[in-house]
Amino acid sequence: MISITFDLWASGAMLAIRKITAGHGGLSVDDVPAPKEARGSDVLVKVEAAGICGTDLLIYKWGDFAKRMKLPTIIGHEISGVVEQVGSDVKGLRPGMRVSLESHVPCGVCYTCRRGWAHVCPHTRYPGVDFDGGFAPFVMVPESVCWPVPPEISPLQAAMMEPFGLAVHASMEGSGVSGLNVLVSGCGPIGLMNIAAARALGASKVIATDVHPLRLAAAARMGVDECVNAADDSVYETVRSLLGERGVDVAIDYSGQASALKALIQSITHGGELRLMGVPSQEISLNLEEWLFKGLVVRGLHGRGLFETWERSTTLLANGRVDLSSLVSHRVALSDAQDAFEMALNGKSLKILFEPNGACA
Repeated sequence: MISITFDLWASGAMLAIRKITAGHGGLSVDDVPAPKEARGSDVLVKVEAAGICGTDLLIYKWGDFAKRMKLPTIIGHEISGVVEQVGSDVKGLRPGMRVSLESHVPCGVCYTCRRGWAHVCPHTRYPGVDFDGGFAPFVMVPESVCWPVPPEISPLQAAMMEPFGLAVHASMEGSGVSGLNVLVSGCGPIGLMNIAAARALGASKVIATDVHPLRLAAAARMGVDECVNAADDSVYETVRSLLGERGVDVAIDYSGQASALKALIQSITHGGELRLMGVPSQEISLNLEEWLFKGLVVRGLHGRGLFETWERSTTLLANGRVDLSSLVSHRVALSDAQDAFEMALNGKSLKILFEPNGACA
């Protein structure tokens, strides 16, 4: 494997962020064995940038989803990098190509996959959860999840293509957003990306809600028509003042909060769409009467269309219709992992990117 950095290969080790013990925290940043030679359909990727995701925070807090993990595991699944080596069965990639990584590895053979719904395959495996992920200088992944990245997309933006794909997926589902009024609830990184995606895909007006000043300020920079601080102002009254009794055509929730869902239901027009992306931290009690009488279309969304969403996302980023660079609040080394996770948990950041091989250009 002569293409790997000499020092790494000579030592056979690399620095990585791992979840090593169950429970809150439980991270280590230490030397681990470097990946071995790529074989079969596997691809060795030299990581340029890797972002902290909400799933990584769930792993840090040891939420229910994390309990499927076999510890220790290198975490991280929002990854961009350069192909370092390919296995003998890899056909579409070669060393030196830049890639962004899809985080869902579907089985490809179950009923769901064969119906064209591989993004919700019940047997999906995830890097950083079911096998070692990208908070390390190198990661080994199947060729099937490697998406070639054109030179117009920077390494930092390429590392955000996986979460950006969620926003594009939410904007393309159902009736789409073109010519429609859209309400985005929850302005974490993906909600902010959804503002940009909805605008680029032709939404008429985009309204955003959150309770954190940092996120609301970021929403304004992403081109939203109106920001609503849901802690202080009525979302419903703001929507009515802008759009009258018509309300919004599409509401997309990233918050997973019962209070937010109630406000969204009030704000959606009769026959409109509610698209659910946020994962509630606990069970939510709902009164479905208003949902039924309004004739709402409710869509539960997960992941990205494989790979229609990636095609659209690539076009939006490559031609400059969407620029995600302003969402990067911190660029950090792997050794700063503990501080980075605490910043993310305490709402003191937008998107935090690790740069395992040094700062990206």
